[in-house]
Formats: sequence, structure tokens, C-alpha cells
Amino acid sequence: MPVQDNYRFLKGDGEMGRLIREFHWENTSLGPVDKWPQSLKTTLSILIHSKFPMFLWWGPENICFYNDAYRPSLGNEGKHPSILGMAAIEAWPEIWDFIQPLIDSIRAGGEATFDEDLLLPIFRNGKIEDVYWTFSYSPVIDETNTPAGVFVTCSETTEKVKLVSNLLLSEQRFHHLVSDATVGIIALTGNDWNVEVVNAAYGKLINRTVQDLLNRPLFEVLPEAGHDFRPILESVLSSGEPLYLFEHPYFYHLNQEKKDGYLNLVYQPYRDQDGMVKGVMVLCQDVTDQVTAKTVLETSLEQIRLSKEAAKLGTFDLDLIKGTMEWDQRCRVLFGITHDGVVSYEKDFLTGLHPEDRKRIAGIIDKLFDKSLSDGDYDVEYRTIGVEDQQLRWVRAKGKVYFNKQDQPVRFIGSVLDITQQKLEEFRKNDFVAIVSHELKTPLTSLNGILQLAERKVKSQEDQFLTEAIHKAMVQVKKMNNMITGFLNLSRFESGNMHLDPAEFYLSELIQDAVKQIKFTTEAEIIYTSFQDLRVYADKDKIESVITNLLTNAVKYSPKNSSITVTCRLENENALIAVSDQGFGINKVDLENIFERYYRVQNNDTKNVSGFGVGLYLSAEIIRMHQGSIWASSEKDRGSTFYFTLPLSTSET
Repeated sequence: MPVQDNYRFLKGDGEMGRLIREFHWENTSLGPVDKWPQSLKTTLSILIHSKFPMFLWWGPENICFYNDAYRPSLGNEGKHPSILGMAAIEAWPEIWDFIQPLIDSIRAGGEATFDEDLLLPIFRNGKIEDVYWTFSYSPVIDETNTPAGVFVTCSETTEKVKLVSNLLLSEQRFHHLVSDATVGIIALTGNDWNVEVVNAAYGKLINRTVQDLLNRPLFEVLPEAGHDFRPILESVLSSGEPLYLFEHPYFYHLNQEKKDGYLNLVYQPYRDQDGMVKGVMVLCQDVTDQVTAKTVLETSLEQIRLSKEAAKLGTFDLDLIKGTMEWDQRCRVLFGITHDGVVSYEKDFLTGLHPEDRKRIAGIIDKLFDKSLSDGDYDVEYRTIGVEDQQLRWVRAKGKVYFNKQDQPVRFIGSVLDITQQKLEEFRKNDFVAIVSHELKTPLTSLNGILQLAERKVKSQEDQFLTEAIHKAMVQVKKMNNMITGFLNLSRFESGNMHLDPAEFYLSELIQDAVKQIKFTTEAEIIYTSFQDLRVYADKDKIESVITNLLTNAVKYSPKNSSITVTCRLENENALIAVSDQGFGINKVDLENIFERYYRVQNNDTKNVSGFGVGLYLSAEIIRMHQGSIWASSEKDRGSTFYFTLPLSTSET
């Protein structure tokens, strides 16, 4: 589907920004835009917004991107816009023999390249045309610290080359060409570097007109440039040899304000009829946008690298086509490996997993390679046993599988983070919660028994005050008991000791019992509607705790004298239970996190409502253990509805 407008890095008014946003990238090996790595997004943001011609090849197929500044070089009736999103070998068959070695060299870790005024004929305007280019190929390093793309800054220099080759034809033609050239040109002669020839393009670089410069000493007009550029001119005049400067800084003053930028410069000595050096002609091309874009890109990639190092993230890259796997140093540490040799999926990854996690993780990854099951998204926790140090470590891994046009997996990349200390702290906390909760259970049970006995005795004496007091005390004991049970279940779940005790039962009876219990502790109106009495095969106590938690929350977060509705019906061969209230409602941000552990909605409506953010988290995990689903919908100040599904009993279906 086309890219959404909210992708800020693709925003812009230009034609190429629009074409990139509208392109169906999910049909390419790059996949949908929201799955692109940050390095690609950053590079494209710079490319799209730059006024300097830029091109990008990305991924194993060298998928093509380019910007508005580059587009004119493609001419008409040629490659635009068809090569957008196309593999390089298909887009540039006429020059592939030349550019392929350059691309392969960059991808192999080679140095950036620079070629000037190189003839590379291309197909444009309905035919093959001779086109001259000055360009640089440089690598774009991705999150795995490897070249993932080739970034090309380029400019067509056909005009310049033709200009230089025609300068000798005639003085009249020379002046005409200089005047019409799009690159800045100035010819200087004499000891005071008098401007003999200059064009409007040069004047634009320093915000001057041709009339401001012509037949005047250059450094009289631009005294601030004398310190840097006079020695260069004198050196070229003395040596008689041309000089090339690239990305050379320059500045000038305008209304007492300093303006600066960068130029590519060619200093070419020219001679009179006797062969004597007469002066120096300077060709200037403004590359300020190019240099700025390059600096921003380098800074952004460096920030990504530093962030990765600060977070102590490891990275992995599994090439499913070549059958190779790359681990960085941090990833090797997490698997207890100190060598820098070749690693493999079977020998190092699977073998390095804890035996109790190996089958689970292998199964997750098998499903990961099936796009219809996972869409390639990977987020797991597992344990490793160090190959060399035998140390147990907890690891969280996040990654993405990329597929080709046939939905076949081609590459699996991601990062790993050591969460061992976090896990140990969780285990210690869970042990503490379990011990405290267990110790509180015994006196609470005794207290509840004493209150029940006292209630029966008081009723016979018809003491209304004591009867109500004991009833309120029993309500509080029940609330405390439910809270302690929740903490015990949380501790059991996180330590892997929560087990299901399934049996067949009818949901209607269970829901009615839960409603009666809630009504025992509150005066809220609860309306239960059952469209069909459905039988499920589940852990009755745990499902009851889910229903009780949803009802309790509905009571807590609803105003007095409002009603709560509970429904149970058949939907898509599942039992669907819904609990609706007329409460404060939940905003979108909170709704996305409502089932996270210890998450609580924080606002003026909830600040006086007690709770620990455990109930919904446990409810969600219990439903997932039953192969069901749980979710919520809400409208601010109109109320919320919480839903969950359970598979029907096989005898029911």
C-alpha cells in the first residue's frame, strides 16, 4: 500500500518525495516503509530534501532512489520514473559493466570513490546520449555496522566538458558559452587579478552581478576573499598547471553579514598566442547542499552507532541466500564466544541456547520465516549458556526478517540486549512477593473464619450495628484476599509455576457467581445478558478471576448510580465475554498499554482509585494461556468495554 503521510522523513513538496510516498514498497525486497531500518530512513530524508543531485542504491538488489535535483539528468522518454524502486542491474543495463564493480567494492568495505567528468552514455530522450558525470560513491552503514547501501552524490558535467573542449574554437564563442554556462566561470589576468570574463552563475555564488565584477580587480570587489584565494591563483599562474579543489570552504560579506558555503573548483591556467600563461580561469560549482547533507548523514549514522554502544546492544545478520551469519563483538559476548571466527546458526546460535529454551526459540524462528504467520517481526527472551565460560545469561532479542517478491525469506537482522540483571531482580522480587503473600494468607483465612462465626452469632442477637460492621469487615477481608491471590498468581506466572487445571463447565453459571460476589461488596447495578449458554474447557478458577477483575475495575472506574453490563455470546466458534461500564473512559495512549504489567492510568479521574496495575496484566496472560484473545475499546467520558474470547469445548462445537 502507498506510504502514509505521517512518515515525516518522506515529507516534502517535490515530485520524488511524492513518488516515493506513493510507491508500493511492500512489493519489493525492502518491504513496507514502517519496517525500514533507521539508517535507510535517515539517508532518504537527506536525499529527498537536498537541492544537490543524489542517488541511492539500497539492499542486496541495489534498489534505486533519487531526488528532484537528480531527476533532470534522466531527461524525457527515458528512465524516469520507472527506475524508482527497480534493481540497479535492470535500471542501468547500458552502464552496468562499469558501475557494478564500483558498487561491489563499496559493499565489500572499500573506500569511497570519486570520478570527475567521466563519460557514461545513458538512455534518455528516447536514445543513448553521451553524458559526462562527476560523482562520488560512498557506503551507507546500517545498524549492523555493515554497508547496506551505496550513496551517490553526482552532477552532470556534460555542459562543462563541452564548454572546456570548445574554449579554443573562438574568443567570441568562448564568451558566449561562458555567459550561458550554469557553472560559475571567471577569468582573471594581471597582477591585480582583473576580471576579464565572468558569467552570471559566478556572480550568483557571491550575490554580485556581472557588471559588479567585470573589468575590476577581483579582490577590490571581494577583499575578504584575498587571504584564501590570492595564494592559490599565484601558485597556479607560477606553475602553469591546473589545480582541482573539492568541497573547498568559501565566504563573502553581504550587508556586513558573513555568508559561507562550499565549492568544487578548477583552476585552469590559459595562455596567449605565444604560449605564455596569460591568466587563470576558475570554474566554480556550489556544493554546499551536498556537503551539508553529507555532514548530516555522517552525524546521524554516528549518533546511531553511539546509541548502540551506549545501550550495549549486540547485532546479528543472517543472510538466508548465502547461508552466512554475522555477529558483532557484543553478540559474541552474550553467547560466551571470544574468537572472531565464522559463526553459524546451527552450531553457534542453536547450540548456545539454554536446553529448556532451544525448542521454543527454534519454533518461533521457523514461524518467523513464514510471512503469513509472523510478517517477519521478532521479539523474544531466552537464556544462553556461554560456550567458553558456561555462564548463564538472559537475552532479549528483537529483529526483522525481510522477504523477496515471492515472500521467501532472504535476510534476518536484529539486535540483542543483556537483561540478566533485570531478570535476577525480577526473580528476587517475585520470591519476596510470594513469601509475603503466602504468609499473609494464613492469618487472613483465620480472620475470615472468625468473622463468619461472629456474623452468625450477632445475627441471632439482632444487633444491627455489629452485623453491618462485621459485614463491612468481611468485605475488606475479601478484597485483601483477592489482592494477595493476584500477587501470588503474578509470582507463579513470572517464575513459570502457573499451571492450568482445565475442566468443562458452562460460562453462564460462572459469570452469575462472579456477579453475585461483586454485588456482595458493592451497590453497583450489574446487568448480565446471556445469548447462549456456552460450554468451555478451561481452568474455572482462573477464568473466574478474570471476570471478577474486569467487574471490579468497572465498579472502581465508574460513577455511582451507573450500570455495568455483562454479555456472553457465540462469535466465530468462540465464546465472547464483554464487560461494559459508563465510566471515565480511557484515552488512546493508555489503551495501548493497559494490559502491560504494573501499568496504571494516571489522570485526575483515577488518582484516588487504588490498585497496583497487576489485574489486567494477569488477566491477559491467563486468557492467552487458554489460546484466547483479550482487548478493550473506550470513548473518553462515555465508558469502556473489555472483551475476551475462549475456545469452545470440543463437545460444544
